Amino acid sequence: MTLNKINIVLLTKDINYANYFSNFMMNPNNDDKFLSKIFTDPETFKANTRNKKQHILLTDIEIPDDDILAFDRVIILSEDQHTYSNESLTIYKYQPLKELLSQVLAIYYEANGKLNPIVNNKEKEQVVSFYSGSGGVGKTLFSLCLAKHLAIQSKRVFYLNLEELHTTNLYFKQEKPSSAEVFYYLRNNKEQLVGKIESLKSRDSLTNIDYFSLPILPEEMQQSTEEDIATLIQALRETQNYDYIIIDLDCSIHERNVTALGNSDEIIWLLSTDETSFTRTQNIFNNDLLDLGEDRSKIHFVLNKVSDTLFDGFNGFNFSIETHIPFNSRWLQLSEEAKMQEDTHVGEQLHKLLKEFNATEVSILGS
Repeated sequence: MTLNKINIVLLTKDINYANYFSNFMMNPNNDDKFLSKIFTDPETFKANTRNKKQHILLTDIEIPDDDILAFDRVIILSEDQHTYSNESLTIYKYQPLKELLSQVLAIYYEANGKLNPIVNNKEKEQVVSFYSGSGGVGKTLFSLCLAKHLAIQSKRVFYLNLEELHTTNLYFKQEKPSSAEVFYYLRNNKEQLVGKIESLKSRDSLTNIDYFSLPILPEEMQQSTEEDIATLIQALRETQNYDYIIIDLDCSIHERNVTALGNSDEIIWLLSTDETSFTRTQNIFNNDLLDLGEDRSKIHFVLNKVSDTLFDGFNGFNFSIETHIPFNSRWLQLSEEAKMQEDTHVGEQLHKLLKEFNATEVSILGS
């Protein structure tokens, strides 16, 4: 999947800065959201960019208005260390480039709402939700095993935890600034949410997974409406930064879960090898408690902790289980973070399922 990258042009007469910027952008370990061009001569810049649609111009020199008409946004590089303004589109020139580019993204998205297409070669991102009718079946671990595996495959992944009492801190232990401000934008300033995601998100340095670093805020989750959740998922889509958005849901039938499932492309529904897990799931479907309707083609059952024997009455439940994850006794001794980091099986199996889902959809569309 090819992401629709942001075209960024740097115009500066500062040769050292141009080389510094070029070396950073050419390093494959650095941010891959941008396609960059660098000019140190205004006339060459003018000849190569005029009447050619571009997203962003970064510059530290004055340019005639006629020469910047092709750009969605012009951001001025200032030598004043205390400069950062979304309104005047000015940022500090000599800060670390990773931080500078993060500010560039925030300014662009806040001003434009979303990425304006130049060449739209990005396939649709896939939203995958993890759900279960009962707790303790391994949803969070499995969702993060999948997210980690996808990130290893060079996919851009956002992990969105919508549990009332989340345990994200067991997996991402680095101290990060709080993303709690996302709730303010959801309820009071929705039109600016896409632009704020870049500055509100965190990235786990061990897995390269993006996520919101949230304190445990059960009241915020309880108050989240259908509109809030739909807006949040759509905003993540509209950043056009991700191949996969992985949503981790708790086992409640709250409207936030109903909405998340309704806005998902695929649902991985975890079952554990006990009668309670199967019975609760059966009750949800019998009473349509999650508004899933009759078409359940996007729901995929995964059975966790499979051993040699299953409970009496197992065969009486009519669930089409698509993959079985065997019980791993070693994991009884490990922390949640260690399980995720050492996993090579669960994430791979779930990714295989996703590829099978996609292959089936392509086959149906092409038939």
